[in-house]
Amino acid sequence: MKVPQSLRDLVEGAESLVYVEDLSGKKGVMQAINPIAKLVAIIGMIIASLLIINLSYLLAICIVPLVLAAASRIPFKHFISRTALIPIFAAVISIPVLFLTAGSPVWATSLGGINLSVTMEGVIKFAVFTVRVWFCVASLTLLILSTGFDKTLKLLSTLRVPTLIIQLFSLTYRYFFVSIEEAQSVLIAKEARTYVHKRSLNLQSLKDLGAIIASLFIRTYERSERVYLAMKARGFQIESGNKNAMPKLRIRDVAFASSIIIAFALLALL
Repeated sequence: MKVPQSLRDLVEGAESLVYVEDLSGKKGVMQAINPIAKLVAIIGMIIASLLIINLSYLLAICIVPLVLAAASRIPFKHFISRTALIPIFAAVISIPVLFLTAGSPVWATSLGGINLSVTMEGVIKFAVFTVRVWFCVASLTLLILSTGFDKTLKLLSTLRVPTLIIQLFSLTYRYFFVSIEEAQSVLIAKEARTYVHKRSLNLQSLKDLGAIIASLFIRTYERSERVYLAMKARGFQIESGNKNAMPKLRIRDVAFASSIIIAFALLALL
């Protein structure tokens, strides 16, 4: 994913991050596994990561999502771009751990009469938390990218998730792209009326983006009302969700999930 240089690049980048159907249609290892088996394996991986407190072991298991993504023909840049944001946020909110954890100081300073020191124990806790968050996000991202949105909804239906929640997920995902197209049309209209020789992403453009988002909220609300009335007029009902059953588990599905769970369970017990 390229670095956005303008508002239109930013909007197009958001659309590419959310769209997952192309990747789920490729022929890869994870795409060939039953979604239920994948879900069980991913849950086992996440639970094991929560039990592992050794930083070296956590770094070692981070290789697993990367290897599975490569085996599933998911481009490395796409995978990293989808898994980097939340761990960065987790690293920011865990910065106080560096200063509040008692232990051997590795760096110290005085700020306004307040002595601050970073301890080795704090650095380890900070790293463990950040790496663990990335691993969990990467594992779930791998599940979504290799399964696709339609099969994910079918999986939720198989797990007896309430139909209302599934329909909300479905409509939110479908109309996200409608909102993106609406935003792109607004940006094109704005550029046609305020021509700039070189488009750039700066403070003024971000302020303009805020005004565009406010306008889109109003237009989205009005469109949602029209869409809902049109759906009701055509007989739409929440209960008429996706009732298609998931494919049956095969031997390779059970073997995949079992091997992942056993391997991670042994690692968590070390």
